[in-house]
Amino acid sequence: MTREQMDFLHGIIAELLVLPGKRVVWAQQNMPRLCRPFATLQLFGERYEKSEELRPTGPGQYKVVVPMTCTLAVQYFGEDAASHLEAMTTGLSRPTIVDRCFAAKVAVYDAEGTTDLSGLLEGQTWEERAAVDLHVRYNSEVDDTPGYIESVVIESDIEKHLPQDTVIETNTDTGEHLEAGAGDKDEASSKSDGVSSPPADEGKPDETEYYIDTVQVDGIFD
Repeated sequence: MTREQMDFLHGIIAELLVLPGKRVVWAQQNMPRLCRPFATLQLFGERYEKSEELRPTGPGQYKVVVPMTCTLAVQYFGEDAASHLEAMTTGLSRPTIVDRCFAAKVAVYDAEGTTDLSGLLEGQTWEERAAVDLHVRYNSEVDDTPGYIESVVIESDIEKHLPQDTVIETNTDTGEHLEAGAGDKDEASSKSDGVSSPPADEGKPDETEYYIDTVQVDGIFD
């Protein structure tokens, strides 16, 4: 997750918990313990949801986009901790919040139940604390420049294969059909009142078979 996306989530959580931004901190920061009420955030369990997608952005340029998912753990320290987290979870479904998340390319699509972690602090002071895990989906994006092929030169050897056609002629006297193979064309022609029949492939479309023997690629790669 990028720093911009983390800052966005930090601001949304602080707004929904009705806390100043400095009272919502990322866990494991080197800093003194804050005065209650305050909240901590922690990201974990980042993983791929599906394979990457290549999106062209210019000639020979792509943006590699990978859908990701992770868990955002939110803990609240202070009075009515569980109630504050439940109100925050409900607020994430507000249309205005959803639209802002969409614009930031972040989606909080699910939440676990709120857990009350209240207990004695150092065995002397009772502390109200609650936690909830939010499931977040976002896109991991990175630019790539693999280059592109500017020109292609193709060299090929062409061989012509004539099909062995069967010529069917009609006897004008009896109306019977005479069949002759490709090797019997001369004999069939001599039997049709001495009139020579045209070659079998005359007037037919070119049925030449081609294949590519050699491909030479002349490209510019960055």
